[in-house]
Amino acid sequence: MKESSVPMDKEILIAKLLNLAEGRETPESWQEWWNEHEAELESLLNRGDFLKLKPCKHGFKWVPVFTSQKGAVAILEKNGVKCNSSHFYQEQYLEELDAFCKEQKRQQREKQKEFKDRHPAWFKQYPKFSKALANVLGPSDEILPAATEAKIDKQEELLKFIFPAKVREFFLLSAGINVSTGVTIMLSGMFRMTIHGEQYCVLGEFWKEADGDQLLLRTGDETIWYYAHEQDKVKPLCNDMTELLEKKLARYLNAN
Repeated sequence: MKESSVPMDKEILIAKLLNLAEGRETPESWQEWWNEHEAELESLLNRGDFLKLKPCKHGFKWVPVFTSQKGAVAILEKNGVKCNSSHFYQEQYLEELDAFCKEQKRQQREKQKEFKDRHPAWFKQYPKFSKALANVLGPSDEILPAATEAKIDKQEELLKFIFPAKVREFFLLSAGINVSTGVTIMLSGMFRMTIHGEQYCVLGEFWKEADGDQLLLRTGDETIWYYAHEQDKVKPLCNDMTELLEKKLARYLNAN
């Protein structure tokens, strides 16, 4: 500890650190004391110890006092002061984390049920993808209603491109989706593109490797291709639209 002329002395600090290390503080009492004495502590402690002791900002109530406790124990040990480090803060944090996880699962189940109630055909046709999609849907995400055969035919005519059968099946379920985590497939947003001399129809975006990477179709082929624009490479991604949704995108959404 550095020499200081501030009112707080080493004995007062050690007593407070013992209270913290041995579990006699609450998140409120510790934060209040820190706020009152932060300037003194910054003068009294070296920079490393100060930062170890400083309560972090966190959404969980018990995390700041739990992390500060570790700093307190380290400072006490450095000064040769024995303490009986309490597990109380850790136990409270784990209880809080468990309650948070249970609440998240409850909300996920509610979102899935609401999505299933509103879109039962999705769960019938693409169960894995639909379950993953229900978990990540945000306020700005879009799920469009089904496209008509006539609308799909018109888009094919505009693009001069015949959609693979399984892509058509998807658009008969929805005219498109736009998910902020990096998946966009929109019937009205499709366009033709030439890459390395080959013609493709752009189905949408899939941010598998980088923002803006694209899903591609080729004439007379159910295969879904993938354009990694940072590498400037076209790669086969999966055999068809169903595999794209049920395996590739479901796994991607679950990870995000």
